[in-house]
Amino acid sequence: MQFPDFENFFARFRQALQKSLTKLDALLERLGQKARVLWNSRANRKTQIEKLWRKNIARARYEWDVAKKHYGAKKGHPEDKLTRAEEVTYLRLNLRFRPVKIIAYAACAVIAAGAILGGYVHFANQIDIDPDKLGKDIVVAIAPGTPAVGVIDILEKNGVHVNSLFFKISLRVTGADRNLKTGYYRIVPGETVMQLTERLAKGDAVLLSWRIADGSTYWEVRRSLNATEGLKHDSESMSADAILLAIGAKEGHLEGLFAPDTYHFHAGVSDLQVLKAAYDRQQEILTEEWTNRGTNCAVKSPYEALILASIVEREVARSEDRLIVAGIFSNRLRIKMPLQTDPSVIYGEGEDFEGRLRRKHLDRDTPYNTYRFVGLPPTPIGNPTRASIHAVMHPAKTPYLYFINKENGDLVASRTLQEHNRAVNRYIRKKGQ
Repeated sequence: MQFPDFENFFARFRQALQKSLTKLDALLERLGQKARVLWNSRANRKTQIEKLWRKNIARARYEWDVAKKHYGAKKGHPEDKLTRAEEVTYLRLNLRFRPVKIIAYAACAVIAAGAILGGYVHFANQIDIDPDKLGKDIVVAIAPGTPAVGVIDILEKNGVHVNSLFFKISLRVTGADRNLKTGYYRIVPGETVMQLTERLAKGDAVLLSWRIADGSTYWEVRRSLNATEGLKHDSESMSADAILLAIGAKEGHLEGLFAPDTYHFHAGVSDLQVLKAAYDRQQEILTEEWTNRGTNCAVKSPYEALILASIVEREVARSEDRLIVAGIFSNRLRIKMPLQTDPSVIYGEGEDFEGRLRRKHLDRDTPYNTYRFVGLPPTPIGNPTRASIHAVMHPAKTPYLYFINKENGDLVASRTLQEHNRAVNRYIRKKGQ
């Protein structure tokens, strides 16, 4: 009987067995290496312990000999006559009081070090100000990109002196070295270095302010904004259309879109951000006032209200006259009578207009010449306040169609053109007095 596959099977079995033996041999070799490492480590550790033990025994013997000599001299005994009882007594005393001495010395060292460190921190934490700067408002400017250690030089230039080493340590402790906030910082009298660096880390800087004047035009707003220090003047080189796009305005003209108010900001802020805040504020006012407008409101949209409010803003001499002036212009709009308002004509002459309004200006055919057409001009003629917007939304119910302002600011309203002309002759031209 033949087994044709036996030789092939035996060859494969032998190959598998050889592989297993090779792996086992490698495993045993690795185990042997680890055992040798452990044994060598144990031997080294034992050698180190023996060396330490011999060192300690030698030191103990030395201290014992010194102790015997010291105690013997103290008792008046020669070394060879020191009894065993005396040796034990001295050893007990030495062992009893040595830890106490060590602790006492350590405590004294800690107290001394603490006192020295505390004194250094106290004096290094102080801020010194030049005598000629005392009592004055000191504000330092930290510009964008200023390194934290550069603050020391800025303080020095402004007459404020700090310990440079402690200031750098304080910057690191408060995190100002990694998170220095730019801005204008007021040096507060009596403030410490740590308090100052904490403010630098938090960005507790002086808020700068900028005001939009009541009734000011958009070109006056831009000139004022460009002259304001501390801002990043991104809008200075931008066109009016680009600014409208940047602040998210849907209107086609910048005029009237900014609420007159004082706006506060940190140094380094983009002026577009400030304009955006003024625009959003004006939109908020318009929405609120339009939602709550009165039944006597003559304008048909919030933007028309903004246009008429800008005219009222420029026409009134006193705040309490806004409602009646808004009522007079509303009456003219209802009967389709020209508004005939000088501020609108002046606005149409452009920002270079200076001087008095003359007949040639009234005869020009411009969109803002309210003597030549009926209705509102195409845009506001300035930035109206909320009071003027409210007045346009709630105009006074009045029979008047005309008014003038006397030199002292008093309003003189008239029902007819004849009454108005008499008022002009009396209070403006000074005739018949």
